[in-house]
Amino acid sequence: MTQLTITKAGVNLGARVEGLDLRTMEPDEVRKLLLPILLEHHVLVIPGEKLAIDELERFARAWGDLLEHPATRVDQTPFIQLIMSEGEGDDRLGFWHSDMTWHPTPPKITMLQARKLPSEGGGTIFANQHLAYDAFPEHLRSQLDDAMAWHSGKVFNPDMPVTLHPAIRTHDETGRKALYVNMPFTKTIEGMDDAAGCELILRTVLHATQPEFTYRHDWEVGDLVLWDNRSVMHAPIRDYSERRVMYRAVVAGDAPA
Repeated sequence: MTQLTITKAGVNLGARVEGLDLRTMEPDEVRKLLLPILLEHHVLVIPGEKLAIDELERFARAWGDLLEHPATRVDQTPFIQLIMSEGEGDDRLGFWHSDMTWHPTPPKITMLQARKLPSEGGGTIFANQHLAYDAFPEHLRSQLDDAMAWHSGKVFNPDMPVTLHPAIRTHDETGRKALYVNMPFTKTIEGMDDAAGCELILRTVLHATQPEFTYRHDWEVGDLVLWDNRSVMHAPIRDYSERRVMYRAVVAGDAPA
Protein backbone atom coordinates (compact mmCIF):
# COMPACT_ATOMS: atom_id res chain seq x y z
CA MET A 1 0.00 0.00 0.00
CA THR A 2 1.38 3.41 -0.96
CA GLN A 3 2.29 5.48 2.10
CA LEU A 4 1.78 9.18 1.47
CA THR A 5 3.26 12.14 3.28
CA ILE A 6 1.30 15.33 2.64
CA THR A 7 2.49 18.75 3.80
CA LYS A 8 1.09 22.15 2.91
CA ALA A 9 3.18 24.00 0.35
CA GLY A 10 1.47 27.36 0.80
CA VAL A 11 -1.02 28.98 3.14
CA ASN A 12 -3.88 29.28 0.64
CA LEU A 13 -3.10 26.51 -1.86
CA GLY A 14 -0.54 23.88 -2.65
CA ALA A 15 0.46 20.54 -1.11
CA ARG A 16 3.74 18.62 -1.26
CA VAL A 17 3.11 14.89 -1.74
CA GLU A 18 5.88 12.39 -1.03
CA GLY A 19 6.12 8.61 -0.77
CA LEU A 20 4.87 7.81 -4.26
CA ASP A 21 6.27 5.60 -6.99
CA LEU A 22 4.51 6.93 -10.07
CA ARG A 23 6.12 4.35 -12.35
CA THR A 24 4.29 1.47 -10.65
CA MET A 25 0.96 3.08 -9.81
CA GLU A 26 -2.08 2.00 -11.79
CA PRO A 27 -4.43 4.69 -13.16
CA ASP A 28 -7.20 3.87 -10.67
CA GLU A 29 -4.73 4.18 -7.79
CA VAL A 30 -3.45 7.52 -9.09
CA ARG A 31 -6.95 9.00 -9.15
CA LYS A 32 -8.06 7.44 -5.86
CA LEU A 33 -5.03 8.72 -3.96
CA LEU A 34 -4.34 12.06 -5.59
CA LEU A 35 -7.66 13.47 -6.81
CA PRO A 36 -9.00 14.29 -3.29
CA ILE A 37 -5.71 16.03 -2.45
CA LEU A 38 -5.80 18.01 -5.70
CA LEU A 39 -9.40 19.11 -5.13
CA GLU A 40 -8.51 20.28 -1.61
CA HIS A 41 -5.17 21.97 -2.31
CA HIS A 42 -5.45 22.82 -6.06
CA VAL A 43 -1.69 22.43 -6.67
CA LEU A 44 0.31 19.24 -6.02
CA VAL A 45 4.10 19.16 -5.82
CA ILE A 46 5.59 15.67 -6.27
CA PRO A 47 9.39 15.92 -5.87
CA GLY A 48 12.10 13.71 -7.33
CA GLU A 49 10.15 12.33 -10.29
CA LYS A 50 12.51 12.20 -13.28
CA LEU A 51 10.01 10.43 -15.49
CA ALA A 52 10.85 9.54 -19.07
CA ILE A 53 8.54 10.99 -21.71
CA ASP A 54 6.51 7.80 -22.06
CA GLU A 55 6.21 7.49 -18.27
CA LEU A 56 5.01 11.07 -17.96
CA GLU A 57 2.41 10.49 -20.66
CA ARG A 58 1.22 7.31 -18.93
CA PHE A 59 0.84 9.17 -15.61
CA ALA A 60 -0.99 12.04 -17.32
CA ARG A 61 -3.42 9.64 -19.02
CA ALA A 62 -4.45 8.33 -15.60
CA TRP A 63 -6.29 11.65 -15.19
CA GLY A 64 -8.16 11.55 -18.51
CA ASP A 65 -7.78 12.22 -22.21
CA LEU A 66 -4.87 14.46 -23.18
CA LEU A 67 -4.99 17.56 -25.34
CA GLU A 68 -2.46 18.59 -27.93
CA HIS A 69 -1.08 22.11 -27.59
CA PRO A 70 -0.03 24.40 -30.46
CA ALA A 71 3.26 25.21 -28.70
CA THR A 72 6.46 23.20 -29.12
CA ARG A 73 6.16 19.43 -28.59
CA VAL A 74 8.62 16.58 -28.15
CA ASP A 75 9.37 14.30 -31.09
CA GLN A 76 8.03 11.11 -29.50
CA THR A 77 4.41 12.15 -28.91
CA PRO A 78 2.09 15.09 -29.65
CA PHE A 79 0.78 15.00 -26.08
CA ILE A 80 3.94 16.10 -24.24
CA GLN A 81 5.13 19.66 -24.82
CA LEU A 82 8.70 20.88 -24.51
CA ILE A 83 8.89 24.31 -22.85
CA MET A 84 12.35 25.81 -23.13
CA SER A 85 13.33 29.41 -22.44
CA GLU A 86 16.14 31.58 -21.13
CA GLY A 87 14.01 34.19 -19.39
CA GLU A 88 14.08 36.65 -22.28
CA GLY A 89 11.80 39.65 -22.49
CA ASP A 90 10.86 42.73 -20.54
CA ASP A 91 7.91 41.10 -18.79
CA ARG A 92 9.63 39.63 -15.74
CA LEU A 93 6.36 38.20 -14.48
CA GLY A 94 4.69 36.28 -17.30
CA PHE A 95 1.01 36.82 -17.94
CA TRP A 96 -1.39 35.36 -15.38
CA HIS A 97 -3.55 32.75 -17.08
CA SER A 98 -5.33 29.43 -16.92
CA ASP A 99 -4.14 27.14 -19.69
CA MET A 100 -5.92 27.04 -23.04
CA THR A 101 -9.09 28.82 -21.96
CA TRP A 102 -9.72 29.41 -25.67
CA HIS A 103 -10.34 25.68 -26.15
CA PRO A 104 -13.99 24.45 -26.22
CA THR A 105 -13.07 22.01 -23.41
CA PRO A 106 -10.13 23.67 -21.62
CA PRO A 107 -7.76 21.52 -19.58
CA LYS A 108 -8.89 20.47 -16.14
CA ILE A 109 -5.31 19.67 -15.16
CA THR A 110 -1.88 20.82 -16.29
CA MET A 111 1.34 19.15 -15.18
CA LEU A 112 4.93 20.36 -15.53
CA GLN A 113 8.09 18.38 -14.89
CA ALA A 114 11.35 20.26 -14.31
CA ARG A 115 14.20 18.84 -16.42
CA LYS A 116 16.81 21.64 -16.42
CA LEU A 117 16.77 24.78 -14.29
CA PRO A 118 18.74 28.02 -14.06
CA SER A 119 21.04 28.36 -11.07
CA GLU A 120 18.73 31.04 -9.67
CA GLY A 121 15.12 32.06 -10.22
CA GLY A 122 12.60 30.60 -12.63
CA GLY A 123 9.76 30.00 -10.18
CA THR A 124 6.02 29.83 -10.89
CA ILE A 125 3.25 31.61 -8.97
CA PHE A 126 -0.23 30.11 -8.56
CA ALA A 127 -3.40 31.97 -7.53
CA ASN A 128 -6.48 30.37 -5.93
CA GLN A 129 -9.49 31.56 -7.93
CA HIS A 130 -12.02 30.18 -5.44
CA LEU A 131 -10.62 32.48 -2.76
CA ALA A 132 -10.46 35.33 -5.27
CA TYR A 133 -14.16 34.82 -6.09
CA ASP A 134 -15.13 34.67 -2.40
CA ALA A 135 -13.41 38.03 -1.83
CA PHE A 136 -14.52 39.64 -5.09
CA PRO A 137 -16.02 43.12 -4.49
CA GLU A 138 -19.76 43.17 -5.02
CA HIS A 139 -19.67 46.03 -7.53
CA LEU A 140 -17.42 43.92 -9.78
CA ARG A 141 -19.16 40.61 -9.08
CA SER A 142 -22.51 42.05 -10.15
CA GLN A 143 -21.02 42.84 -13.58
CA LEU A 144 -19.71 39.29 -14.07
CA ASP A 145 -22.56 37.26 -12.58
CA ASP A 146 -24.05 35.32 -15.50
CA ALA A 147 -21.66 37.11 -17.91
CA MET A 148 -19.93 35.29 -20.77
CA ALA A 149 -16.39 36.09 -21.95
CA TRP A 150 -14.71 35.59 -25.33
CA HIS A 151 -11.38 33.70 -25.29
CA SER A 152 -9.01 33.49 -28.26
CA GLY A 153 -6.09 31.16 -29.02
CA LYS A 154 -4.92 33.10 -32.06
CA VAL A 155 -1.83 34.27 -30.19
CA PHE A 156 -0.47 30.80 -31.01
CA ASN A 157 -1.88 30.30 -34.49
CA PRO A 158 -4.49 32.09 -36.65
CA ASP A 159 -6.36 28.79 -36.96
CA MET A 160 -6.92 28.47 -33.20
CA PRO A 161 -10.53 28.89 -32.01
CA VAL A 162 -12.37 31.76 -30.37
CA THR A 163 -14.68 30.43 -27.67
CA LEU A 164 -17.34 31.79 -25.30
CA HIS A 165 -17.13 30.71 -21.63
CA PRO A 166 -18.67 31.91 -18.34
CA ALA A 167 -16.65 34.66 -16.68
CA ILE A 168 -17.40 32.96 -13.35
CA ARG A 169 -17.32 29.18 -13.64
CA THR A 170 -18.61 26.45 -11.34
CA HIS A 171 -16.16 23.63 -10.62
CA ASP A 172 -17.69 20.47 -12.06
CA GLU A 173 -16.48 18.24 -9.19
CA THR A 174 -16.72 20.46 -6.09
CA GLY A 175 -19.44 22.91 -7.10
CA ARG A 176 -17.34 25.89 -5.94
CA LYS A 177 -17.32 29.09 -7.99
CA ALA A 178 -14.13 30.59 -9.39
CA LEU A 179 -13.18 33.64 -11.43
CA TYR A 180 -12.41 32.57 -14.99
CA VAL A 181 -10.87 35.40 -17.02
CA ASN A 182 -7.22 36.11 -17.80
CA MET A 183 -5.09 38.63 -19.65
CA PRO A 184 -3.58 36.76 -22.62
CA PHE A 185 -6.64 34.80 -23.77
CA THR A 186 -9.80 36.59 -22.55
CA LYS A 187 -10.48 39.35 -25.07
CA THR A 188 -13.77 40.91 -23.99
CA ILE A 189 -17.05 40.38 -22.15
CA GLU A 190 -20.11 39.49 -24.25
CA GLY A 191 -22.47 42.46 -24.51
CA MET A 192 -19.89 45.08 -23.47
CA ASP A 193 -17.97 47.38 -25.76
CA ASP A 194 -14.32 46.40 -26.06
CA ALA A 195 -12.94 49.17 -23.84
CA ALA A 196 -15.33 48.46 -20.96
CA GLY A 197 -14.86 44.70 -21.29
CA CYS A 198 -11.06 44.97 -21.29
CA GLU A 199 -11.14 47.26 -18.25
CA LEU A 200 -13.33 44.81 -16.34
CA ILE A 201 -11.05 41.90 -17.26
CA LEU A 202 -7.99 43.85 -16.07
CA ARG A 203 -9.64 44.83 -12.77
CA THR A 204 -10.71 41.23 -12.22
CA VAL A 205 -7.23 39.84 -12.86
CA LEU A 206 -5.61 42.46 -10.61
CA HIS A 207 -7.97 41.41 -7.82
CA ALA A 208 -7.57 37.67 -8.52
CA THR A 209 -3.76 37.68 -8.29
CA GLN A 210 -3.29 39.52 -5.01
CA PRO A 211 -0.59 37.98 -2.77
CA GLU A 212 -3.11 36.63 -0.23
CA PHE A 213 -4.45 34.23 -2.88
CA THR A 214 -1.07 32.95 -4.12
CA TYR A 215 1.65 30.34 -3.66
CA ARG A 216 5.09 30.60 -5.28
CA HIS A 217 6.81 27.36 -6.25
CA ASP A 218 10.60 27.40 -6.48
CA TRP A 219 11.51 24.48 -8.69
CA GLU A 220 14.01 21.69 -8.17
CA VAL A 221 15.04 19.31 -10.96
CA GLY A 222 12.66 16.34 -10.95
CA ASP A 223 9.72 18.24 -9.47
CA LEU A 224 6.42 17.20 -11.01
CA VAL A 225 3.79 19.85 -10.32
CA LEU A 226 0.17 19.46 -11.35
CA TRP A 227 -2.63 21.92 -10.84
CA ASP A 228 -6.35 22.31 -11.33
CA ASN A 229 -6.98 24.79 -14.14
CA ARG A 230 -10.60 25.08 -13.03
CA SER A 231 -9.57 26.74 -9.77
CA VAL A 232 -6.09 28.16 -10.40
CA MET A 233 -4.31 30.75 -12.50
CA HIS A 234 -0.53 30.73 -12.80
CA ALA A 235 2.31 32.91 -14.05
CA PRO A 236 5.99 32.13 -14.74
CA ILE A 237 8.64 34.37 -13.20
CA ARG A 238 11.29 35.24 -15.79
CA ASP A 239 13.99 36.35 -13.34
CA TYR A 240 16.73 34.25 -14.91
CA SER A 241 19.09 34.23 -17.89
CA GLU A 242 20.03 30.56 -18.16
CA ARG A 243 18.18 27.75 -19.89
CA ARG A 244 15.04 26.39 -18.22
CA VAL A 245 13.55 23.16 -19.66
CA MET A 246 10.17 21.69 -18.74
CA TYR A 247 7.92 18.93 -20.03
CA ARG A 248 4.18 19.64 -19.96
CA ALA A 249 0.98 17.62 -20.37
CA VAL A 250 -2.60 18.93 -20.30
CA VAL A 251 -5.66 16.84 -19.46
CA ALA A 252 -8.94 17.63 -21.24
CA GLY A 253 -11.78 18.96 -19.14
CA ASP A 254 -15.45 19.66 -19.83
CA ALA A 255 -16.98 22.81 -21.27
CA PRO A 256 -17.02 25.37 -18.41
CA ALA A 257 -20.41 26.06 -16.87
